[in-house]
Amino acid sequence: MLHLKIKNESLHKKCNEEHLSLYILESRWRLFGHILRRDIEIPANKSLEAYFVRKGGKFLGRSITTLPNVLNKDLSRLPTGELRLKTNDDLDHLRSIAQDRQQWKGLTTKIREAAEASRSEN
Repeated sequence: MLHLKIKNESLHKKCNEEHLSLYILESRWRLFGHILRRDIEIPANKSLEAYFVRKGGKFLGRSITTLPNVLNKDLSRLPTGELRLKTNDDLDHLRSIAQDRQQWKGLTTKIREAAEASRSEN
């Protein structure tokens, strides 16, 4: 019996499809931009604000996978390193960027390109 193997990268190219992780990343950032443009009093925005209020000492152990942590990791892939999401000030800066939809779309594109580049390096 003949078993043929094809690598995921080759399959994606052959089928002219993108990686699901890139689609999810882009969708995550589009939704995040939508939330940032909404009223500050909606539960999603209140939760984001409350997330960065420190309660207690330094967390020991592996960092918990939360939306702000995932978003910050996405931002850390950018070559400039100017954007991050670790404080309420960072959140306010991203909120101001999100108000301009073209600027937000540009940021989302840069994040996606950085993720594609890091994927191709591995």
